[in-house]
Amino acid sequence: MARHRRSGSAEKLWVSVTDSARWRRFAKRGLGARLLRNEAFRRLDQARRSTLTRWADRRGPDLFRDVQTFLMFIGQTKSGGTMIGAMLDAHPNAVVADEVDAVRFVEAGFSRNQVFHLMLKGARREAMKGRVTARRLDAYSFSVPEQWQGRFANLVVIGESKAGPSTRRLAADPDLLGRVSQEMGDVDLKFIQIVRNPFEPISAMMLRSGRAFDNAIDNYFSQCVRLEDLRSRIAPSDLLVVRYEDVVCGPQDQLVRICRYLGLATEPGYLAACAAMLDDTPREHRFDVDWNPGRIAEVESRMAAFAFLSGYGYNS
Repeated sequence: MARHRRSGSAEKLWVSVTDSARWRRFAKRGLGARLLRNEAFRRLDQARRSTLTRWADRRGPDLFRDVQTFLMFIGQTKSGGTMIGAMLDAHPNAVVADEVDAVRFVEAGFSRNQVFHLMLKGARREAMKGRVTARRLDAYSFSVPEQWQGRFANLVVIGESKAGPSTRRLAADPDLLGRVSQEMGDVDLKFIQIVRNPFEPISAMMLRSGRAFDNAIDNYFSQCVRLEDLRSRIAPSDLLVVRYEDVVCGPQDQLVRICRYLGLATEPGYLAACAAMLDDTPREHRFDVDWNPGRIAEVESRMAAFAFLSGYGYNS
């Protein structure tokens, strides 16, 4: 027990270091950025994770025996996946990480249980950080007090909400979806697509990364093309489409719908806690960008090619 407490304390210390503003500056600029993005460093880090997850699986071979579903989010960044993933991670029978990029590890040859260990560790560390997101815009916490974020009672659903990288990787390699499904074995592979008014993610790209209008708009619709192709390779019964705006307006109803899709029971206390965490008037970033009528018309015209964007507009 003492060893476990020391290990937990060491992890909390490491999480506090990597969650600090100083570390984030180090990781994004200069020497720190060059080191963390260096291919040799990435290979070493991957080897380290492979060793640690193999060891963890040997120590707890039955940890994931009740898992029935591996959940992946697809879609564009800044569309609400982190929010919904955080609510699902608060469920006693689910673990949903946010910053793991599971598909990358399947590509690298990690086993199913190794990937699950990465999900579990990622969710635990996100809970330690308070599930804070959007640090470069308006930092916001998706922590759900008194619930199960970062831990579980009986693990039935495990996955992650990192939609952008998963969509890019699965769309780029037509065989990769089959490899992920095969690696899951008898665990069902399910997908959730979060859809949000396109003007929001496009605006967020400009605000976060300094992209020009043309670049942000083209990037968004390139993602839509990849997403359309990926959707065509997923069975309709394995894909649930959720609109961000519907969740904000009716969080409990939408969360019941999502949990039912995943085979998770819900109880009033859990639903109320998740709903209480949400801001019912979220910041609309499109009003922080100088959209002119020509740009608005261009985006609305290009939206028409994608049925899942039906009903959206600059003012709706």
